Amino acid sequence: MSARDIAVVIIKQEHQSLARVLHILQDMLARVSAGHASPEFGLFSAALYYIDDFQEQCHHPKEDEYLFRFLRASSPKFNSVIDGLQAAHVSSAQAISQLNRHLVQYQGGAPFGLESLRAGVEAYAEQMYEHMRCEEELLEGSRNAIGEQDWVQIAAAFDENDDPLFGNNRRQHFGLLYQRIRVMVPRKLKKDLDPAGRSERPAGTPC
Repeated sequence: MSARDIAVVIIKQEHQSLARVLHILQDMLARVSAGHASPEFGLFSAALYYIDDFQEQCHHPKEDEYLFRFLRASSPKFNSVIDGLQAAHVSSAQAISQLNRHLVQYQGGAPFGLESLRAGVEAYAEQMYEHMRCEEELLEGSRNAIGEQDWVQIAAAFDENDDPLFGNNRRQHFGLLYQRIRVMVPRKLKKDLDPAGRSERPAGTPC
C-alpha cells in the first residue's frame, strides 16, 4: 500500500469507530425515550468520553495539523472546503461540552433532561455523519494534490493513534461500551471490531 492508501484507511477506520459509538448512543437513547429500556448513565458517559478523548483530542487535531495543512499548501482550491471542515471541528468540540452538560442535567433529574440529551445527540450525529462524508470526499478529490512524502508524514502521524475503544490497547473503562457495540453489530462485521480483524497497521501509542 502507498502512504496515501495507508493514511486514508486509518482516517476512514477512525470515522467508522465514531459512527459506531454515535449509533449505539442514538439507539440507547431512543430505547429509553420509548420506554423500552432504563437509562444506562455509565454507557452514556463512556460514549461521550470516547468521542471527546479520541475524536476531539486526537483525530481532529491531527487532521488540522497534517492533512489540512498539506492540502492548503498544495492548492488554494481546497481552502473553502477545509475552512468549513475546520469550523466544524470547533463546533464539534463545543457540542460535546454541551452534551456532557445535558447528561449531567438528565442524571440529576432535570425536567426534559432526556429530551434535551437525545435532541443534542441527534443533532451532533447528523452533523458528524455529514462532516465525515465531506472529509472522505476531500480525500478522494485530493488524491494527486500532494506528494508521496507529504502522505508519508500524514500516514505516520495517524499511525501513532491507538484507538482507546477499538485499537490494540483497548482501555478497560470502555469495556462495557465495547461489548454493547459487539452485540448490536451484525455477525459478519464483528471481525472489524477486533484489532486482528482490522486493516494491517502496527500497534501505535496514544497521541
